[in-house]
Amino acid sequence: MLSSDEYEVVTRTWARAARPADPPPVQAAFEAQRRRTPHAPAAVWHDRQLTYEELGAAADRLAHQLIRTGSSGRPVGILMDRCLDMTVAVLAVLKSGSPYVPLDPAYPADRLAYMIEDSGLHTLLTQPHLRDRCAVPPSVRVLGPEQWNTEMRHHPSDPGLPESGPHDLAYLMYTSGSTGKPKGVAMPHGPVSGLVQWQCRDSAAGPGDRTLQFSALSFDASFLEFFSTWSTGGTLVIVDADQRTDYDALLEVLAEQRVMRIFLPFVALQSIAFYATAMDLPTPALRECVTAGEQLHVTPAIREFFGRLDGAVLFNQYGPTETHSVSSLRLDGDPADWPLMPTIGYPINGAEVLILDERLRPVPAGVVGELCVAGPPVSKGYWERPDLTAQKFVPHPLEGGTGDLYRTGDLARYLPSGQIEFLGRRDGMVKIRGYRVELGEVEAWIRSLRSIADAVVVARQSGVGDTRLIAYYRPSGKPIPDPSVLHKELTGCLPDYMLPSAYVAMEQEFPRTPSGKIDRLALTAGDPPATAV
Repeated sequence: MLSSDEYEVVTRTWARAARPADPPPVQAAFEAQRRRTPHAPAAVWHDRQLTYEELGAAADRLAHQLIRTGSSGRPVGILMDRCLDMTVAVLAVLKSGSPYVPLDPAYPADRLAYMIEDSGLHTLLTQPHLRDRCAVPPSVRVLGPEQWNTEMRHHPSDPGLPESGPHDLAYLMYTSGSTGKPKGVAMPHGPVSGLVQWQCRDSAAGPGDRTLQFSALSFDASFLEFFSTWSTGGTLVIVDADQRTDYDALLEVLAEQRVMRIFLPFVALQSIAFYATAMDLPTPALRECVTAGEQLHVTPAIREFFGRLDGAVLFNQYGPTETHSVSSLRLDGDPADWPLMPTIGYPINGAEVLILDERLRPVPAGVVGELCVAGPPVSKGYWERPDLTAQKFVPHPLEGGTGDLYRTGDLARYLPSGQIEFLGRRDGMVKIRGYRVELGEVEAWIRSLRSIADAVVVARQSGVGDTRLIAYYRPSGKPIPDPSVLHKELTGCLPDYMLPSAYVAMEQEFPRTPSGKIDRLALTAGDPPATAV
């Protein structure tokens, strides 16, 4: 039960952030900075760099080529390794008026082929050594950097580049789907341009400051890395795929490149903190860290790491792919005073963050409910999936509310201070290294194997923030398939972060609750099984 005063607090005072004016699209913000600092470095990779003028000119040429070939307004795929050409591709696609579709080269070929087909790509931007990475329909035009620098010249007859409106799509980003197929989140310019504008105001990063480009292009944090840096005249420091997982090498890059800001999931932040403190490695320029995608734990290593960084600030942001970031908490001062498990803070960027019961009614402070998001940050839903969109994007249920409300499936509650405490999921979705994984999708792929009759996948913590997947399976006959064989088969179907780390054969039926559902707690009772891979 809520009094009228409590209702006002939880639906207005705490739930709503100030709504900013509609910002220009991010490519327009880049152009404004290009005019201010044309000769400043916009991106560096190893010993190469692009200035704002060089990056803008290269993106203009590619954007005009995309328009001439009929790509404008239609999805354009980017299947590229991490390098300067990747930055040109992202900026050029947006300048052409098209949404980009990030295609991670580490994904299995079948998954890439499905994303290319499902998104209806008009053009694929890729590198020569990746052209045979997956099947590409003949209708998709393929362009590579070797053509960008020869064929793509500005023609006098080229029209001006289009101006993107707030409702035009910026990107299609695919995330795990419970049906066994990934689903594409259709994100317009308005929400992400507003988020970039907010990030620029909330950050101390400015002209000349360096931001690490750590996130995969298929992870929405990469959009903030790119455009919050370029909107303030900073420099993007790109690291290779190998450097991203070699924390000694990553710390060396942070020090040598004088990186001021990093965006990292919790597991990566914990690893960097551990290595930096254990090896006594310096990171003298680091002043800001933004973490998102996973529950933040302030471990002893993180306390010691930030204690050595004089005045450095840690931001804990929250937001699913369907809305990007919608809340933030700033941790500063003495790290010894930071809470063990910080909240996700307060709403930002015009977001309306509501905590509702199963009937979509507001709950009082302290009561657990589903975290739901309305307002400017909400995307257009799932690409070509009206049925799934209707399930998760529902009409605003409160009086005076407008637009769609996105049901995140996350559990949370308001604290008396108005901060939001994140409490995990209410369904079969987990976070692995910052990536969202629907357990149902992993289960669907295992069940699709000929030797498997049924499968259940659970997530277990094997350390602070280290979540691993365990697959329990019933064979369809004799002999029982070997876990290493199953793992090899799944490697061709799923990205590495979605692969189980252990497999358990079950000769009996899975345990069930009195209601007939799988009893996942009974499955995971006792010690975790031995790792199979």
